[in-house]
Amino acid sequence: MKKKKKIIIVLLVVGVIIIIVLANLLKSQEKSYKVEVEKVKKGDITSIVTASGKIKPIKEVKISAYVAAKIVDLPVEDGDRVKKGEILVQLDPARYSAAVKQAEAQMKLAEVRLEQAELVYQRQKELFEKKLTSQEQFDSARAEYNIAIAEYDRNKAILEQAKDDLSKTTITAPMSGVITELNAEVGEIVMIGTMNNPGTVIMTISDLSEIEVEVEVDETDIALVKEGQETKIEIDAFPDSVFKGKLTEIGNTARITGYGTQEQVTNFLVKILLLEKVEGIKPGMSASVDVTADYHKDVFKIPIASVVLRPEKEDSLEIEKGKKPETSASDTSEVKKEEEKKKEVEGVFVVENDRAEFVKVETGISDQQNIEIVSGLKEDQKIIVGPYKTLRQLKDGYKVKITKKVEEKRSKRSR
Repeated sequence: MKKKKKIIIVLLVVGVIIIIVLANLLKSQEKSYKVEVEKVKKGDITSIVTASGKIKPIKEVKISAYVAAKIVDLPVEDGDRVKKGEILVQLDPARYSAAVKQAEAQMKLAEVRLEQAELVYQRQKELFEKKLTSQEQFDSARAEYNIAIAEYDRNKAILEQAKDDLSKTTITAPMSGVITELNAEVGEIVMIGTMNNPGTVIMTISDLSEIEVEVEVDETDIALVKEGQETKIEIDAFPDSVFKGKLTEIGNTARITGYGTQEQVTNFLVKILLLEKVEGIKPGMSASVDVTADYHKDVFKIPIASVVLRPEKEDSLEIEKGKKPETSASDTSEVKKEEEKKKEVEGVFVVENDRAEFVKVETGISDQQNIEIVSGLKEDQKIIVGPYKTLRQLKDGYKVKITKKVEEKRSKRSR
């Protein structure tokens, strides 16, 4: 009996040893993923919205002709400063001077006819009151008089229009500013605008005392920008300078390019006032703008690339971490459908006991490199930040091996 008991004990011990050996063998055969980690730290984070556009004066006027004629004098040049009321363009007045003379002659003729018709009407009126003329003759005299009045008024209007057209052959500056665009030369015939033809733009006058930058902001960022926000402006023509700006206007109408295609882009026009005076700045220059959308101080922040999307609940976790559930060929399609239905959530992988543990997080604002973590992480937790290829395929429970910490890499680069 004692001998039988000893044999059972020996078998149990041997069995435990075999189980431990097999477990170690299986564990050693499990694939290990090499990862880079970084500790969760606190710091300041500024959300920036970047956009590009063109320099434009707040006030600019395009000078066009009100009458069609040939340019006979152009006393200004591109870049000249002009004052309000200064002569900019002189058009050939010959045709319009002749029209004024003709209208004046017609006016004199209308005055004579009106005087004559008035005399006849007054005479017929007196006779009619004395019953010395017929009703028909009186009515005829009154009608002729009214016609003469109408002709006089019509010719008066024609004369006023002719004089106005003549005056428009001399074009003066509507405001003080700089000639920033000159599109015509002496001898050219300028045309007036119609419904289908915008007409000739002779020149553009700009008030360069106030400059703004017009940029287009993507629809995904437009909710982050607000009037009054501070901005930094970089002008391509001044590569080593950064200028201060202030957001003054946000467009309400979307600007859509590539409508109905895969390249469709929806932007909104945003205007930024340049707060500094820049010598040599010209309308049309290219510029980029960084709008400070938000700023959070002393918050948890991690690299943006470390935040991944994973299903909110994985069936594989309920069976065994790090292993995929076995499925037969018949139910493969059903499993795929279930996986597609799963809601994905944002999270990061933290390293716990040499394994990747997926932790759901709530994110806040972000800059170009880092993103704020509102909840889900603690300070100094080790999070997996790369490599990117590994992060794409990493799952909860996978065995990992830390190669180098990102902080160590950065310190080596700085030496």
